[in-house]
Amino acid sequence: MSRAGHTRITQHALRKTLEAVTAQAFRIGAGNVAAELEDDAGKLGVSLSVKLSLPPLLGPRKTTDTVFQQAQAARTQLVSRGLELTGLEIGRVDIRLAGAKQQPPTKDQSTERVDERRVL
Repeated sequence: MSRAGHTRITQHALRKTLEAVTAQAFRIGAGNVAAELEDDAGKLGVSLSVKLSLPPLLGPRKTTDTVFQQAQAARTQLVSRGLELTGLEIGRVDIRLAGAKQQPPTKDQSTERVDERRVL
């Protein structure tokens, strides 16, 4: 049975959905992503600001991907997952890496720092 009517997705809901998808793609918290939406020749244009966590500079790297490779993978995931979740075709996706904060040290890293102080 079909009923007459319409469904409207608010801009706020779209923005929050795309922020969550982006956060998942970068493996960061949703609070570290801000999105702005605009028309892109009939498609949904998205401008993202992403705050990444910096790994310890002297520690081992968990990934070999550069931030540019991470951004490209996130862009691809946002376009496909955004279409799947919202039904809207996403056009241009601008990603601005706005800042970074240092990751909290893991238990192993904090132990290493204590050991380094003892040696000095």
